[in-house]
Amino acid sequence: MPRFRRRAASMGDIELQGASQSGDANKHKNADEKDAYTTILECWFGLSNQELRGWYPGARSVCCYLETCFLPLLSDEYAVVWHQLDRQRPRVAADCWRLFSDTCAAVRNSQDESTSIEDVWKRVCAQNMGPLSPSTPSPSPSPRRGGPPLSHKAFDACYISVFSILCWATMALQPKLSWSDFKEQPGLMVCPRGLDHDFQPIQSSVQRPIHAIFRQFCRAMSRSRWRRPIGEARTERPAALEVACLNFASLRDIAKINPLWVSDLASHLDFDATTRQLSVYRFPTFCALSCVGEEKGLSVPVFRDLLRELYSSRITTTAEPIQDPYNHTQLHQEIILSYRLLFGQKHASRRLAKIALKKLREERRADEYDELLDLLCAHPHDKKIRQLPASLWPVTCRSFDGHVQEQGSYSSQDDFPLFGQRLAKLQEFTLRQQPSELWDLWRDRRNPLQWYTFWAVLVFGGISILLGILQLGVGIAQLAVALRSPVG
Repeated sequence: MPRFRRRAASMGDIELQGASQSGDANKHKNADEKDAYTTILECWFGLSNQELRGWYPGARSVCCYLETCFLPLLSDEYAVVWHQLDRQRPRVAADCWRLFSDTCAAVRNSQDESTSIEDVWKRVCAQNMGPLSPSTPSPSPSPRRGGPPLSHKAFDACYISVFSILCWATMALQPKLSWSDFKEQPGLMVCPRGLDHDFQPIQSSVQRPIHAIFRQFCRAMSRSRWRRPIGEARTERPAALEVACLNFASLRDIAKINPLWVSDLASHLDFDATTRQLSVYRFPTFCALSCVGEEKGLSVPVFRDLLRELYSSRITTTAEPIQDPYNHTQLHQEIILSYRLLFGQKHASRRLAKIALKKLREERRADEYDELLDLLCAHPHDKKIRQLPASLWPVTCRSFDGHVQEQGSYSSQDDFPLFGQRLAKLQEFTLRQQPSELWDLWRDRRNPLQWYTFWAVLVFGGISILLGILQLGVGIAQLAVALRSPVG
């Protein structure tokens, strides 16, 4: 019996050791994955490991999302990209990070505003294999290896991959890479939400400055009564953006508007009146890292010009244009502040935000969910919100201590110079909706003064009517008693 116990104990020790080794292996695997993503993020945003530490959970979700975007690069159509770089064709999406980092490094090292997609591709090739061999004039550069020149279609894949990485690195637009999306010939394409025209021919685009390409997409953005481009020219009279009208509880209960979580900045706060869907960007950590990097002067000129052409070039005041670096930071700051305006400032909105975020978490992979959404959308204004860096908020909404100063109303020109017109149109649409049921009247608090007045009149008026009925009943009862009593 003692021998059996000793043997059982030894087997238990072996199992515990195996479990411990398995746990250590998983721990090392997660640490290696974190180190790999940290290296990518350092190259991407120019921040140190220490500066990235507090943002890692959300930053990892951005990286995991991009890995799903990399999947088309594994197809046969993009095999020429890896052939040109003299690399083994990747088998998993994570193997595409080197191309992403090399492209970001090539753009970051470029100080020329006229840098084109072709220039970036040549720099990426040079980083991997040294200087390029002499080539024929673009768009038919000679191949890296010996043999016959590559076809236009082969180099189209290289240029499309660079364009896609530019879109992903800035999160400005969502590119299309699947060859099945190209009808007649390959081109630079983006997802069509909010765009009237989503295609640009490659051969006429790759030698143009990168910001000029994105300017064309900017001009193609849809414009309608309720759909406005980001950074639309300011009106003479700024609109007061009321939290009571724009909070998510009012949007959903009164205007029947639901959030649509999107992955590109251009779609943020884009409102489709037909489907009653409001697009909301789902990676606030990307905006936070951009704000931190821009505060330290680490913004990339090419990326800054790209975003300027998409949004900032139309931002002017009566005096003079706002400086571009300020606009570049302002874009991400306004997005972060908009989460508080829509979801975080009202208790009812925070409650509904938790439900919406739970649904988002269930619909997406767990590692693609940005946990910063929980803090910005479903958390009251307390110590955790005040601990966020001051660089995350627009200057007009900061207190003296650098904390966010939440207000009951915001200015469409001062607080939201880029997204102000989108919010103003959303507010206008919401104000046009009228409650159809008594319960909707109770929940409709878009105009607090009107709400209190209505219910005060209803309550006190109802009490007065009730007292009048009771008084009438008492009078009738007294009269009945008087009639029944004998005449003395």
